[in-house]
Amino acid sequence: MMTEMQKLLEEIRYKRGKYPKKALDELIDRRDEAIPELLKIVEQSAISPELFMDTPERIDHIYAVLLLSQFQAAEAFNPFLHTLQLPDDLVFVLYGDLLTNSGGRIVANLYSGLAVMEDDLVSFPELDAIFALIDDTSLDELIRGIGFQAITALVKQRKVSKDLIQYYYHDLLQGELDDESGILYTLLIDSCVELDFRELTDEIIDVLESRRADTSIQFSEDGEVYFNDGLLLDKDPYGPITNIHEELQGSSSKS
Repeated sequence: MMTEMQKLLEEIRYKRGKYPKKALDELIDRRDEAIPELLKIVEQSAISPELFMDTPERIDHIYAVLLLSQFQAAEAFNPFLHTLQLPDDLVFVLYGDLLTNSGGRIVANLYSGLAVMEDDLVSFPELDAIFALIDDTSLDELIRGIGFQAITALVKQRKVSKDLIQYYYHDLLQGELDDESGILYTLLIDSCVELDFRELTDEIIDVLESRRADTSIQFSEDGEVYFNDGLLLDKDPYGPITNIHEELQGSSSKS
């Protein structure tokens, strides 16, 4: 005989022609009980993605990762990062549009800010994992670019030091970014603009003029770089995930 939690998980497992709002709301109400079960789903999708891809109607991994993001469940950070690094870009098959629409914000919501002290130096393993995602040339550029989306969200949400990221971006703009297509340089500059890194203007212009990035939206008529002056914060696309229903509104994942 199934428990109430098992019944709720069964209701969100497959597309059934009706959006399972009631089941999702009950899982939210039973947050502490739900987290370990939802974590198992995300871990399984990272270890055995074929179990989900072989059944196109299976959708519980999408609900699970969004609920865990809403809960800010740091336990899901590493499994989700592992999923992003699956070979052959399998993560696109698993998460589809959700990946490009919300992938960076999911990473940011799962980020705990864990700090580790080693030899009187502080390191941030989760942030290093995001840097490693950006550096992984075996992955599609758009997957690597989720790292830039996550960093932008983390800085704007004040979870990561702006100065630390500006220093990191300075090095990338100086040539420490492996990107033949120019896609990643474009995403990097977009992040610089969004975070108002005006101190990096010279480096940004050098990258744009060397055609390593898309120049179509970065220059004003007088050749200056546009930066976010903070006037559009009420329309910030990098805010935290707080409502799974809003995240899925209009998404192809919502049945």
